[in-house]
Amino acid sequence: MGKLLFVLLFFSNVMLGQMQTKTDTVSCLGKHVILEYPSVSRINDVNYEEGYFKTITSISDTVVISIHCGRMLNLPMTDMADKTISSTFMLGKDIRSVRGYSILKGRRKYFREDNYFKYGITVVYENVEERELIYYEHFFNDIKIW
Repeated sequence: MGKLLFVLLFFSNVMLGQMQTKTDTVSCLGKHVILEYPSVSRINDVNYEEGYFKTITSISDTVVISIHCGRMLNLPMTDMADKTISSTFMLGKDIRSVRGYSILKGRRKYFREDNYFKYGITVVYENVEERELIYYEHFFNDIKIW
């Protein structure tokens, strides 16, 4: 039993360690958002009068991570027209997290949108393959705002 547990832990650590990542700090509205994402990515920043968008597109798997800071945005930021919602989590009036998927070419593509209402910050990932979902869930579970 002990050997099986060791092998399982070894392979789960190897799987998580395969993706090369980068940690970034985004400053907005006097707060800092610290998040991790794939290191081989294209980044686009857009400022507007009421806020800021940062879009991170992973080159290796076409996942898009969007960070929005500010106001004047209709929520949810994700277009839910073709999506299946698998879970919604609310923490009072401060945080909402919505997860789900859409079907594209017969395959599930996952998304997650986290709204931090208290800070005016929204973070989204979209277009995630099931085999990569563990990585992006880890990234979003470890987001820090200070």
